[in-house]
Amino acid sequence: ETKSGSKKKKTNEKRKPKPSATTQKHLSSQHKVTSPIYRIQRELKEFIKSPPQDLSVQVGSNIRLWVVTMRGSKGSIYEGEVYKLRIQFPKNYPLVPPSVYFLKGYIPVHEHVYTNGDICLSMLGKGWKPNMTAQSIAQSIHSILSSAQSKNLPMDNAAHATNKPGQYQKDWVYHDDNC
Repeated sequence: ETKSGSKKKKTNEKRKPKPSATTQKHLSSQHKVTSPIYRIQRELKEFIKSPPQDLSVQVGSNIRLWVVTMRGSKGSIYEGEVYKLRIQFPKNYPLVPPSVYFLKGYIPVHEHVYTNGDICLSMLGKGWKPNMTAQSIAQSIHSILSSAQSKNLPMDNAAHATNKPGQYQKDWVYHDDNC
């Protein structure tokens, strides 16, 4: 109770972590509206302002390189597990998609995730549209993990696992309609 006798409200809301000094610097810098950096900056502001549940973003000195931390959803087979996505924005973003893959040591076992970190998801290649965002990509990846019923590797993992992760997926053959 407070001095006036009223009870303090308890909230279960989690406080959003304050962005790092480097991230704050990125958010405060000025760019031309036509610049790809302006678009990336706008997306970063939105991600930090309204972070999706179980997702957070960190940005170092290069605003074109993000690391998204993803926590397994409550009730999912990944509950309590932590994964990290690397998102690299190309110079011609958003005309082409960013390079997105899981970082080594933070790769889930999933039928659409290769052991090198690559993700079989059409929006990372031929399904990309310039109105999509890094946040929508992260949410889509989190969604495929949250809805998984079992932990299995992709059927063609052995053939793909030795490739360098994050290559543009223009020529990928998607093995089902769920990629």
